[in-house]
Parts: sequence; structure tokens; C-alpha cells
Amino acid sequence: MYKGENGIDALNKELQDVFNPATSEKREIKSGNVIFRENDKILQLVNMPDENVFNGDIGVIKYIKYGNTSKSKKDEIYVDFDGNLVKYTPKDFTKIKHGFIISIHKSQGSEFEMVIMPMAYSYRRMLYKKLVYTGVTRAKKKLILIGEPEAFASSVYNNHEYVRKSKLLEKIKYKFEKKV
Repeated sequence: MYKGENGIDALNKELQDVFNPATSEKREIKSGNVIFRENDKILQLVNMPDENVFNGDIGVIKYIKYGNTSKSKKDEIYVDFDGNLVKYTPKDFTKIKHGFIISIHKSQGSEFEMVIMPMAYSYRRMLYKKLVYTGVTRAKKKLILIGEPEAFASSVYNNHEYVRKSKLLEKIKYKFEKKV
């Protein structure tokens, strides 16, 4: 989950200070309550097929240009996605966020050298076997479970995932039943 003291947003802020602290040599741009800094790990949030970058891709901020030095006269962030350098201007800043820590949903299909998974009862609706299994199996070499042991134990026995009540199935059936 993104919100709260153990949420992805708060943990990313803390991990930025650990893995990429501010120095006078690194440029930064503030966007809302987020500070993007050169060498930050970045997560792409939306598909941008023209740039060959997609939801869930992880990159690194290679460099930042301030508006007074860029051709566009706007701040620019350049993110390297495995050799694919993508430029972001302020209108695009909402398409990225820090990627020091990401959700299990965003990590599906990927593996990481190390996975750190917080386990807290305050996020109990996310504590179910299938989701925890997915998170655990993303780790290639090292897995660290941190938090409340009881939260982990209860998740192992919880087979009931949180199901959203969107009525999407009923809407689809209604749409197709009308055409028949």
C-alpha cells in the first residue's frame, strides 16, 4: 500500500536518504512533495510506447537539467531504462515515482537480488497467502521480512484476498446481452 508510515511513499522517502543522499554534486527537482535527485531509482507508472517505456519499468535518473539551461526552458529529468534514455518535463513528472521500494503488484514478473517486505497488521487487507507468496518469490538471493511476526503468520493462513466490488462483470454482461 502507498499511504501510511509503513507505506511505499514513506519508505521510498526514507530509502532515498539512505541509498542516494543529497550532495552538492547532485542536482534535484522538487515536484509536489517529492524530490527527484540524480542517481535516484525510478519506477515508471504508465505506458509510454513512443518512448519504449512501460508501467513497472525501473530506471535511474542519469541527469537533471534546470529550465534556465535546457532548450525547452523547462526542468528536465533524464531517466535511463537499461540503455533507453527517456526525457521527462514537468507535465510528465506524475508518470514516475521513486523505485527504491515498489509494490508486490508492480514487481510481478520480475526478480530482485534482495527483497525487503514489511509485515504490519495496519495493512491487514493485504496480508493474504497469495500476495505474500508472490512477494517472497521475487527474491533471488536475499529476503528480509520486517515488522510484526504475527502479521506474517496470519497471512500464511489467510486464503481470502481482498476482492474489489466494482460490478464490472455485471456491466460487461449487460453490454453484450443487449447486442444479442
